[in-house]
Amino acid sequence: MEKYNFIDFLSRFMNDVEELEIFKVINELPTFFANNMWVAGGAIRRTLMGKELDSDFDLFFRNEDTLNRYAKLLVDKGANKTSSNQHQITYSLTLAGKPRIIQLIKIGYYLSAKEVIDSFDFTITQFAYDGTDLYCGKYSLWDLARKRLALHKLTYGVVTMRRMIKYTNQGFTACTGVMQSILNAVIENPQVVRSEVQYVD
Repeated sequence: MEKYNFIDFLSRFMNDVEELEIFKVINELPTFFANNMWVAGGAIRRTLMGKELDSDFDLFFRNEDTLNRYAKLLVDKGANKTSSNQHQITYSLTLAGKPRIIQLIKIGYYLSAKEVIDSFDFTITQFAYDGTDLYCGKYSLWDLARKRLALHKLTYGVVTMRRMIKYTNQGFTACTGVMQSILNAVIENPQVVRSEVQYVD
């Protein structure tokens, strides 16, 4: 895992970093519980790519109690719950002048940012932010810069296949190697197909 001060890191190649959309949104969210929650996934990836944030804000938690406490803070701020299932609770809230989708992820709980990003399937999704620091996988920045899909871990096979299609539609390249990695993982453990899981990013 790699770790950087997120603002310092972005300042290497962007101007007016503190005015970026991701920080405006996070500054209007209830304050994060330190060392107990992280924003991860698409919002960070799109920020690093210099793209507009049209993705959800996925929040991951250390435990259910922290998730429930944060959900109450969102409701107190005016968020509307739009859906809930065994994997996530989804809220809608206007932040930084636009309606935003905030997803509280409960498919798993994590002791650290490292555990969060280690649970993700593709290296280009391995990003988490705790309000100060950016955490990423060893190859995440490299693969993101080259728009290359590489498999980190296969846990939910059908979801990963859907996400592979989504990312290729966004201009990422799924080489033969990543497809072979997915097939090999399914052959080694057919349980990872997990077609019942409706998941995130």
